[in-house]
Amino acid sequence: HQIKKSNTQGNLTLVASQYLRNNQPKEILEKYEEDQDFWTEKRANIFSDVNLTKDECLIDSFRKSQNRCFVDASVFPRNNIREYISLYDTVIIAIPLADSPNSQSFYDIFKISKIELLELVRRGRIKFVAFQNLQRYDSNFLADVLSVDPECVLFSRRLAAATLLAIREKTGLFGFAFDSSTQYNLLKECYNSKVDALKILAESLSENIAFFEYGINQRGALGISQFCGASFAAQIYKSRGRDYGIELMTSAMSLEFSLGLGAHHFPFEHTGYSEVNACKILNGIYNGVQQSQNELREMEIQTLLSNIFTINNDMNVLELDDILSKYSRRMIPQILQEYAHLTPE
Repeated sequence: HQIKKSNTQGNLTLVASQYLRNNQPKEILEKYEEDQDFWTEKRANIFSDVNLTKDECLIDSFRKSQNRCFVDASVFPRNNIREYISLYDTVIIAIPLADSPNSQSFYDIFKISKIELLELVRRGRIKFVAFQNLQRYDSNFLADVLSVDPECVLFSRRLAAATLLAIREKTGLFGFAFDSSTQYNLLKECYNSKVDALKILAESLSENIAFFEYGINQRGALGISQFCGASFAAQIYKSRGRDYGIELMTSAMSLEFSLGLGAHHFPFEHTGYSEVNACKILNGIYNGVQQSQNELREMEIQTLLSNIFTINNDMNVLELDDILSKYSRRMIPQILQEYAHLTPE
């Protein structure tokens, strides 16, 4: 008789806390179990209750600030932390994965020391999301930040719930788990429609609708991008002979999480790879197609901050935060936006 062990390493499936008790600090386990209990208690409502809101799924500390941004650092390197805290009261960061081939420590990515980070966490300026299998993260890092602020990390279950409800509020369709009868009637009406977009929607839904609830239950927030706007957008392009499925799915994750967090989203943008165009497509699905506006882009932030406010990348981060707290930080994005997209001259 062979004992079956849970596969916890490098797995996309969320692991039950009972399998983690021997290899995770108590600071992490306590909060992870709370997240798990929330899902067990609220799961049925999350998938079907039209009166449940995303704010009811977020922990209190994530609802306090109205001026917040979300930065996904789980895989890609991001900008210096000074840039984000100059613009927002709260910076929510997806923690870098510790098991990726080119993984860097949080401190190297954001150019900050451990002492500085923990102080910013204590001040409520930085919060985190951990949306993947717990074994993929640096447990020492998680334990350190949770020991300073036990409410500074949002785990995958609550993030999944808040994100699904935000998407549902935006679309009225994606984010619901339909029973078999409703699935059949919905797909039938779409397929029989004379509107091409509805037929494409039916094609998109038919590939995933039966597995939606199971997929979210298994993978939490990581599973959402497979079932919502990205799948629909990919199907639209597929009907035109183009395959952008991977690009849309990967870009959708951070955009959809930002909807759930009620935070401004910075798509990853680098010389070799950019999520900006994919996010514009997805934003059109969730918020409607809007006329082009000058939006502050991540690649421009440092140039604007250094030229207009003389904020540089090696300035003491705690001194910078002290200065910012004395002035209206909320005015800075508005001022910078007026300078965005201008030529260097």
